[in-house]
Amino acid sequence: IALSIFPKVALSDQSTIKYMMRSQFLGLDEAPIKIKEYFSLTCGHCANFHKNTLPKLKDKYIDKGKIQLEFVDYPLDRLAVIAAALARTLPSNEGYVKAIDILLQKQKQWAYSKKPLEELYSIAKLFGVSSNKFDEIKENIPLMQEIINKMEIDSKTFNIESTPTFIINNEH
Repeated sequence: IALSIFPKVALSDQSTIKYMMRSQFLGLDEAPIKIKEYFSLTCGHCANFHKNTLPKLKDKYIDKGKIQLEFVDYPLDRLAVIAAALARTLPSNEGYVKAIDILLQKQKQWAYSKKPLEELYSIAKLFGVSSNKFDEIKENIPLMQEIINKMEIDSKTFNIESTPTFIINNEH
């Protein structure tokens, strides 16, 4: 009876948001070392890590099954929340991981632009996102609120104060 009170759209929205908020990883589940990276798509230090350090970490440890890296959105500003929502709307794990990589590689192009949303949309087109879909993403308050809620919970759990922050085997 309780389910009939809610319209089907709301239920599907919740399941869609839950799907979008799934954990995103590089590496094998069996890896003995689990690292959570809390990052903001507008953080220059995060972009530096992704450009310069992550490829080495991936080559030496992630690809060899020693480390599993979990990406955790920790947006430091409104623009980073929208960019995280964009990445989370892509349908596959590879889509999210590739989007994060491209958004951080091109961070200066969009995050520090005079028209950052226009620049973000130009990158979103690379992922097949139409203008209408991009508008929907920018207005997806429930998804953005979930990103922020997770950020606030994890912030308290791990005492996160800046990005990037790395949690190894759930210890700060």
